[in-house]
Amino acid sequence: MTFNPLAAQNIIQCKNIIENPKPKAMDLGSQTPTLSNSFLDFIIKNNKFLDASQVNMINRLKNKTDFSTKDFFKSVGFLDYFSIDINGAYNSYKFDLNKDISQTYKFHEEFDLVINNGTGEHIFNQYSVFLNMHNITKKDGLMLNILPFIDWINHGFYNFNPIFFGDLAASNSYQISKISF
Repeated sequence: MTFNPLAAQNIIQCKNIIENPKPKAMDLGSQTPTLSNSFLDFIIKNNKFLDASQVNMINRLKNKTDFSTKDFFKSVGFLDYFSIDINGAYNSYKFDLNKDISQTYKFHEEFDLVINNGTGEHIFNQYSVFLNMHNITKKDGLMLNILPFIDWINHGFYNFNPIFFGDLAASNSYQISKISF
């Protein structure tokens, strides 16, 4: 799966909302960054709230031939970044998201941000995907879903209608901070 400019820009927006000065993030799925140097320049230019340390760290990413998604998260101010993927890629937790990971793997950590960036549509048991997100997100934390909507024929098992997220929020007393297409 790919950590692309859309995901990167949303991560920066989430970082600005999170009140914890040292937030931790969990990604459902191990991601490979596809961020060009010109996009990293765009991030610096268009996110005036980035401090000098963050700008310096993002500039250092441009000099690396191969940086990780974890490197990007740390550069924009996350204390740490983890991922879950059944294949164990990039040092991810090797968990099957079709299962309740709190029961199956006794995993009870909580995170300020939990990301479902192009993973959920590949998991057959949708109840477990969203239950896992709920269980590992801190109270007042953020859940970020970047999932297919239309024109994704033969990609994964599911496409998500926006009303799904409205109903999911209403039935769980979540607040929607942003929804976009």
